[in-house]
Amino acid sequence: MENLTGALGGLARKLDALGPRLSPIDLAHAVEAAQLTTSDLVPFVRTSLQCYNRATIVVREHYEMLVLTWSRGQGSVPHEHSGSVCVVRVVQGQAAEGCFSIAADGFVDLEYEEIVRAGEVISLHDAGVHTIRNASTDGETLVTLHVYAPPLREGRRFVPRREPGPIARGTTVDNIPTIAIVGGGFSGSMTAAHILRTARSPLRVVLIERRGAVGEGVAYATRESAHLLNVPAGNMSAWPDRPEDFVKWALRRREAVLPTDFLPREWYGDYIRDTLRGAAQGADAELSIVFDEVRRVAKKPGVGWMLHLARGSSLSANAVVLAIGHCPPSDPIGTKWIGPKARFITDPWRPFAMNAIRGDEPIVVLGSGLTAVDTVLSLSEYPRSAKITLVSVNALMPQSHAEFPSLPADLNTLVSNLLHAPGGVRAWELFRELRKLAREFGSKGWDWRSIIDGLRPHTASLWRGMSCAERRRFLSRLRPFWEVHRHRTAPEVSARFRSMLQNGQVEVIAGRVESVCEEHDLVRVRVRARRTGKVAELSAGWVVNCTGPLPSNRPESNPAIGSLMLRGLLSLDTLALGIETTERGNAIAADGAEVPDVLVVGTLRKPALWESTAVPELREQAAVIAEQLLDQFTTGQRTSSPMCATEPLAQA
Repeated sequence: MENLTGALGGLARKLDALGPRLSPIDLAHAVEAAQLTTSDLVPFVRTSLQCYNRATIVVREHYEMLVLTWSRGQGSVPHEHSGSVCVVRVVQGQAAEGCFSIAADGFVDLEYEEIVRAGEVISLHDAGVHTIRNASTDGETLVTLHVYAPPLREGRRFVPRREPGPIARGTTVDNIPTIAIVGGGFSGSMTAAHILRTARSPLRVVLIERRGAVGEGVAYATRESAHLLNVPAGNMSAWPDRPEDFVKWALRRREAVLPTDFLPREWYGDYIRDTLRGAAQGADAELSIVFDEVRRVAKKPGVGWMLHLARGSSLSANAVVLAIGHCPPSDPIGTKWIGPKARFITDPWRPFAMNAIRGDEPIVVLGSGLTAVDTVLSLSEYPRSAKITLVSVNALMPQSHAEFPSLPADLNTLVSNLLHAPGGVRAWELFRELRKLAREFGSKGWDWRSIIDGLRPHTASLWRGMSCAERRRFLSRLRPFWEVHRHRTAPEVSARFRSMLQNGQVEVIAGRVESVCEEHDLVRVRVRARRTGKVAELSAGWVVNCTGPLPSNRPESNPAIGSLMLRGLLSLDTLALGIETTERGNAIAADGAEVPDVLVVGTLRKPALWESTAVPELREQAAVIAEQLLDQFTTGQRTSSPMCATEPLAQA
């Protein structure tokens, strides 16, 4: 029905304005903010003795809006919304949403029901089996507004169990506490490994990873030998208390590995898998690995959580660990691109993304950081006659590690002075002090890298010592300089890249992309130089986006995070770096309260720690998170016995 007026018309116009890619958060906020009353829905409220009634208000290509009317005792059968997000607002009466798990025998078992009252909104991702029924005790008609994005085209229906099943509602067969870890990269895998290693009573760990392999994430999924670790092997042990572990593992694969070697990144994914397997062997805790995507995390009334998966059955857990890493890069060009975008590679890490590029095609790479360097190495693995041009605002390139590293500098006095300065830590003052110290080191022939390495143990306290305004100043002005000095390349990689710059194979331009036009097999990129303001036109066969990942806290980047945000169980930080957490890693809800059974490890903890992406920080986080969970859910004494041996899954 078109020509809507009043609150319904306003809601439809707002949904239209949100565009074709509706995020669950935006959708829920729009429905929640609409000033709807029962009188607005009167033309669509119709009761039926046979079944609840569905009345369509409006249908668009990217969403539909309906009114459902439920008489006393009426409810839906267990079902899911295949491919559609659904937001439901109770306008009149009282609803009950039931949440189900799929049993091995094909029936669904009710896990719990939650009452939803007039004015409240619930949101469901495109996974999970649920029901809605009229829960009013006085016979009042239930009226609900539903928005599906995209329109609901199909949905599976399920059969509820009539007799009590083998699985009691909200529990497991043996009542063993279950910990669900969302994300199977380094952080998730090592949190699981710590739990397995130290648990001394029955416990179940479910590691859920949407990719087809654990231990990799984005960082270690590469299969190219040119992609090396950016940290020497001696600093890459996955265990905080076994610094030699990775080197010992590598020596089983290749003779004469030294702690100073920069080894292939592909090896590290194998190492984490072997470490996880070794921790699981003979452990009192049980490990299950599920290759699926968590589409919704729902809080059970009282204690526990339900996790709805994209393909498999829902899981019940006593606690949830969010180990969600980096998300795919954003589009830095957007509407500046004219044409079909067939020759724009949005994410160079996507499998087979670079396979179509020929060696005689010029390439424009957006960005000049570590990902850009890796991309150049990938493009140069095979004979290449055409130039690669890197375009970035500052044209800053990652610095190299020293061939012969020096010890970290003692910066305790400097850090103490900065922390106790009036007004807290100031970004520019920190920058000035570091530059001053670097000049002093240079005059004595010392390595500036020892300053950055010496600052590393203090970065979290310095970050906490900054006000929000100072943090924003650091991010907008100083972050690029910090990144290229802090996250360095292997000497071998740096030498190869410098050689390509010197012989003209690679060029770096400081500037911004003004426009891009794609015509058949040619892409024309107009770039405005940063210093002169002049516009140059580059001709290329492909444009590759290496500008970096999206913030992991964006609800559209991960539905598990979005579902928790919708219920106020996570809170965003003002700088969009991640989500708010306590010092020990517990999530902080929108009302500021600590969520004791939702813990966070990895890049999402940047708001509290800033440095939360490298192995030395992440392995400590994983150990602390595991300790908290074991204290909460296991009985008996935990020990700090030596780790289980990391037996290789396969010989090299």
